Amino acid sequence: MKTNKRKHLMEGMAVLAVSIVTAFGMWSCSDDDTISAALTEPLSFVSDSIAVDYTAGSATAVVESDGSHYRIEHSDNGVITAVRAVSGGSREGGRRFDKVRIEYAENASDEARQATLALIGADGKAKSSLTLTQKPKYETVDVTTDISITHQHVTGFGGMYNPSIWVAPADRISAGELERMYSPSGLGYNILRLMIYPDENRWADDVDGARRAQALGAIIFACPWDCGDERADKVTVNGKSLKHLRADKYADYADHLVSYVDFMRQNGVGIYAISVQNEPDMDFTYWSPAEIVDFTKRFGQKIRAAGTRLMGPESCGYNPDYTDAVLTDAEAMAQTDILAGHLYQGFLDTTQPYTAQRRKYVCGLYDNHLKAAGKTWWMTEHLFNDGQNKDNADNYLEFQKWTYSLNHLALEMHHCMEGNCSAYVYWYLKRFYGMIGDNDPERNTTPEGEPTKNGYIMAHYAKYAKGMDRIEASAAAPDLLVTAYANASRTEMTLVAINMGDGFRCLSIQLPSAEATAEAVETNDTVDMADAHAQVKGGKALVRMSGKGIVSVRIKM
Repeated sequence: MKTNKRKHLMEGMAVLAVSIVTAFGMWSCSDDDTISAALTEPLSFVSDSIAVDYTAGSATAVVESDGSHYRIEHSDNGVITAVRAVSGGSREGGRRFDKVRIEYAENASDEARQATLALIGADGKAKSSLTLTQKPKYETVDVTTDISITHQHVTGFGGMYNPSIWVAPADRISAGELERMYSPSGLGYNILRLMIYPDENRWADDVDGARRAQALGAIIFACPWDCGDERADKVTVNGKSLKHLRADKYADYADHLVSYVDFMRQNGVGIYAISVQNEPDMDFTYWSPAEIVDFTKRFGQKIRAAGTRLMGPESCGYNPDYTDAVLTDAEAMAQTDILAGHLYQGFLDTTQPYTAQRRKYVCGLYDNHLKAAGKTWWMTEHLFNDGQNKDNADNYLEFQKWTYSLNHLALEMHHCMEGNCSAYVYWYLKRFYGMIGDNDPERNTTPEGEPTKNGYIMAHYAKYAKGMDRIEASAAAPDLLVTAYANASRTEMTLVAINMGDGFRCLSIQLPSAEATAEAVETNDTVDMADAHAQVKGGKALVRMSGKGIVSVRIKM
């Protein structure tokens, strides 16, 4: 029912109009006699406002009249595409009710818009008006940054160079594929992980690839899996017999690691860091926490003196038994440059108490232990491949879905960055679940050597966060996850935002200076690192993104 006063139309209405005459069919309004009773003017819209969604569509307005001729004019601002007569109404009490269909276009912007319709009587004067308000396609969400609050320095991102002793020659990574992943014009990765083979004669297998990645700007680190049969004995752990490094072979093992660093250097590859042992809590070569600490204290300095950093303990799930053993021993910690570990055994699903506690523990390492000591933590291995086994029909090929990649790799990378991680390193770079496709004909949907969705997700961080300091950032929507970064000179700020919701969003980012510029790229189910709409307006950067997508923004100040 109309309760507000009639609004008079402002001048400048569109010439386009629809004339409504008394000749069309009847529509009864007898069920609501109060509409007629409440109206005293001879010509009026029953309601003076209509609200509609951003999509193109139509809405119905009702005109009450005394049966005289009138026409409808509307503002010519691209909102309304047509006004059509639908039906006429009863003449009870000398009044008439007409239905009018208002057709409108999509509002593909980030601002609400309005159109005004006016009832023009036979005397040419405006008698009543109606305002149609259309929601924007992109819901504006304020994003706040504080460049004065600095968190961890971000070293970078990358993955594992497929080991020659485990994969066929056809599954190795080619020079062109390294170019695609590590060049600035490619995916922008800058960390390559190598396996230290127990057989020193195989070390040459990785030289060309490592040298190529290094030439593209990558830093190289390496990890041993197998200590070598000549240095091993067997121990029983939880009823299982495992290979184990003999204590009397510690010095020889340290020499083995130093020799690897020297060999690679002589062949043009600098080893940025070396690990004591990949997953000492697993089946490759078992070490107890006390043994990791003992070896690090006794031989850490010798390894570091070879011109590399030492990382450890690199347990499977950032196992606190191993991690705390190093953290709480001052001598071992002094020889550990990078606290490393993997994120198997739970990190994302915090509805489970175990996983929630694990993530709280890992994400608290920097603030609780490392920052004051000038050290960092790296996530050096994880993979996501749910559904790779076709024997499980319920989730076979689950890893191929975009929502799976978003809910796993993207979400984990966000929480790692938010948890002060300095480097995120995936498992195999070239694999059907990796960063580029391989030649697996059944499970790989990406052409061999071409980036997968996981590959593009990592690129959003690699191209926009590496080499920068994470700064404080937050978004005014719980399902919009944002981290922000700034370069050392504070002349550039970047953001990586993940929209976990279904709706379109417009990020509204307050700019630090009037001269700032902004550009952005987006990946979602249908596009990969595509240019996103970004503009500077009113001292803010406005960046549009789709639902279930990830966008990276670069602001130059």
